[in-house]
Amino acid sequence: MEEVEEPSFKINLMLTHLEQAGVFATVEGVVLGNFQMEDPEEDRKIKQVLEDFFCNASFPVVANFYIGHCQPNYGVPLGANAKLTTSPPQLVIETGVVKSEI
Repeated sequence: MEEVEEPSFKINLMLTHLEQAGVFATVEGVVLGNFQMEDPEEDRKIKQVLEDFFCNASFPVVANFYIGHCQPNYGVPLGANAKLTTSPPQLVIETGVVKSEI
């Protein structure tokens, strides 16, 4: 998940919508990008929203990954197998390329 210059109340609304839609009931982990907020006060508010929202999550949550609208930009493929760890914060994505012997 990531956003650019979205105020904290909108981030909270988006997360609440996903929660009410049952998305987090099947999630096995969440990777958060850096939300690229230029206003330091709003950046602090976003960090608080994320902390409050995910503090009791039953799945791992890692933050400040370079995904989305940033440089460098690392794409995250949908549907790929991945392993997420929190200590150290790491996301390993399988390439999706299958090598077989003929």
